[in-house]
Amino acid sequence: MPRSFPRSRSDLTVVHLDDESVVYDDESGDLHHLNPTATIVLDLCDGSSTIEELSRTIADVFGMHADRVEPEIRTLIRQFRRGKLLEPADRSRQRLPLAAS
Repeated sequence: MPRSFPRSRSDLTVVHLDDESVVYDDESGDLHHLNPTATIVLDLCDGSSTIEELSRTIADVFGMHADRVEPEIRTLIRQFRRGKLLEPADRSRQRLPLAAS
């Protein structure tokens, strides 16, 4: 299965209110209210990490096991995709192994 590197759309307006956020999509007119957990995950969706890496980062911060966190992160990512908060998945982007010398 190709690895995805979730990236939030750069054209969204995101306003942080305490630990939560409101996301406005000018293109569709949709308004999304994100709870604190969803806010953290969306903020981390910068295209530099896989879902597995995001899960490990969040698990480390909260002192949890990544295998417990990852299913929840995957659910949030699916919700973000359905809500069109992420750039379309770029299935061609994969990390290449370093060449041996």
